[in-house]
Amino acid sequence: MTNTTQLTAGINFPWKYIAGYFMCVRSFTPFSEILGDEVRPPILGAFGVINAELPNPDVEPNERILSLPIKHKSDFKSISRAFLDSGIKDSTNELVILYQPRRNLFCRPKACFHVAIYPTGTWKSFFEAVNAYQAQEFKWPRPLILYQPSTNKFFPSTKNIFSK
Repeated sequence: MTNTTQLTAGINFPWKYIAGYFMCVRSFTPFSEILGDEVRPPILGAFGVINAELPNPDVEPNERILSLPIKHKSDFKSISRAFLDSGIKDSTNELVILYQPRRNLFCRPKACFHVAIYPTGTWKSFFEAVNAYQAQEFKWPRPLILYQPSTNKFFPSTKNIFSK
């Protein structure tokens, strides 16, 4: 029996369940736009939505897709810029993200998506490691492009092109 309800982080799927997990972005729908270095205001509280695949081999592929509202403008910028990559457009590269809950001194949300671009096939290799209960042993290759909004390094380091 398949469930046709779309899971959405923060609505019918708690954010805490995906914190620290790698996910492969399957689609991105922007609600806002970037003009120079400025981002237009969010629509209904989100700058856009990512549909990402969770690394769970115990469920059907369509049940692994989770919608992630983009709530922070820095996250929107990094995802939007990643989608400008020609390899993402022609599917020779894939976008892998990781959600890390972060808040500032006044408990306001901060940028929380770690973003990495890898050659196509990297996610499949990671997924196979997860399926074989070897996710901890999986060695991520160096990403082609990387954006990590905090000092926590989840992906192997390389030049961070989105840093200031």
